[in-house]
Amino acid sequence: MPSTVSKYGNVSIITVKDELIGDEVEPFTSQARKCMAESGYQVVIDGSTMTGLDSAALEALVGLQNECEEHLGAVKFCALSSTCDKILEITRLARRFERFADLESAVKSFQ
Repeated sequence: MPSTVSKYGNVSIITVKDELIGDEVEPFTSQARKCMAESGYQVVIDGSTMTGLDSAALEALVGLQNECEEHLGAVKFCALSSTCDKILEITRLARRFERFADLESAVKSFQ
């Protein structure tokens, strides 16, 4: 599994390991949907160990964000590498997702 899940109150934290690309996108999406339902659609993607994203991952993340927004929740990022942050900027998806420097700030933003 390309990621691990932890909980902080009502917020699910998904830590992505290495790259979120190719065959790893579908298991990640399934795992994220399960977490979303369990956490009231409040999800933080911890990018502290994530090194890259491909177009399939970006598409999946937008889909997850749409689902969360339908339930008045959100997908937020924390601790993104400069590479992943740049990918969001170039694709203009930085406007779609709130990004935080650290996990604590991202979790607190749901309160």
